[in-house]
Amino acid sequence: MAGLEEFLAGLEGRLSIHTVQQVLRVNNLLSARSWSELYMIIKGAAAKNPLILEKLKDALQMQQICDLKAVSYFEVAPQFADGIYQSIRDFQASPSKMGEAFPLCVGEDELVKDQGDLKVIKTFFDDTGAGLILSRKRRFTLSNDILRDNFSQELRDQFPQAEKLIEVKAYDRQTFDIIYFNRVKLVVELRADMTRDTGMPQTAGQLKKSIDDLKFFSRRLLATLAKGFTLGTPFNLLPLAKGVYADMSGAIKRIGFATETESVKRETMKAGVDLRSELFHKTGAKAIDHKMSIFEVAMQWHRMDIDKTDSKPELHIPGSYRDYVQIGARTDYALVKGMRTYDDSNFVLDKIISYIP
Repeated sequence: MAGLEEFLAGLEGRLSIHTVQQVLRVNNLLSARSWSELYMIIKGAAAKNPLILEKLKDALQMQQICDLKAVSYFEVAPQFADGIYQSIRDFQASPSKMGEAFPLCVGEDELVKDQGDLKVIKTFFDDTGAGLILSRKRRFTLSNDILRDNFSQELRDQFPQAEKLIEVKAYDRQTFDIIYFNRVKLVVELRADMTRDTGMPQTAGQLKKSIDDLKFFSRRLLATLAKGFTLGTPFNLLPLAKGVYADMSGAIKRIGFATETESVKRETMKAGVDLRSELFHKTGAKAIDHKMSIFEVAMQWHRMDIDKTDSKPELHIPGSYRDYVQIGARTDYALVKGMRTYDDSNFVLDKIISYIP
């Protein structure tokens, strides 16, 4: 059962509880609201039918490849398409413990040996393209404020004048980044991992390092895979925010905008409820004749209502007003989550392309 315990811990570390519940429901199994109850259900089900573990493993693999990523999109000229696609399909990843463990992470004893450089550990392909799975060890730091009321007597004696101490902890985590070529749309997607711990996203600075490192690695690798190809500048997603807001096929969950009177506002809504239908927003938008300069927007689609696919992919174009008003303002990546199938990534890409003026 030790291997099963490790597998279940890997599920909890990366999958949302809703995804696991859905896999169980599809297989006519009981569901539960807590991980401890789900553990018991999965153990019982696996004893009778080991295939349930394969389905959960597939869901975890999908999450590592598609979900909780900061995605940059790059256009590819048609003459390079076949070369890039075939090179990715034929790519031979060097044997490694990370490759063997995927979609699970390696153990602490193995992770500590990693040098922290990006490396290809696996290849994959779907109906529209092919991709490379990259992994490495990342060191993250977490700051925690300790107020004087919570000082031990030893700390009080050591820092008699301090009202607050800042505790900084460092820890290592394995991350998964993706290079994916959509052969149908002629687009390279660089998907930088957003997670750093159970359910915890990276800070803005940490995410920038993930994106920059992945871009640098991908630029060099793709130049060797396809002679003459250079990975250019990603799509600027900032001008597409207005198109997202105008799209009535999904629900707006977040918006940041400025009015003509220089008022800057941010609004958010709970999952599944469209912010545009909320009375306060409707009244305010009508009062300014919908004249908004949108610098941030997030939308969730219920694909069951669109094409009978049981998933709720979400696209978030991040941004700030300070960056928005700069000359040549850009947003080079989108945050995606709720991706349960390879096709959810293609769905979101199709939406992005539809917003391009």
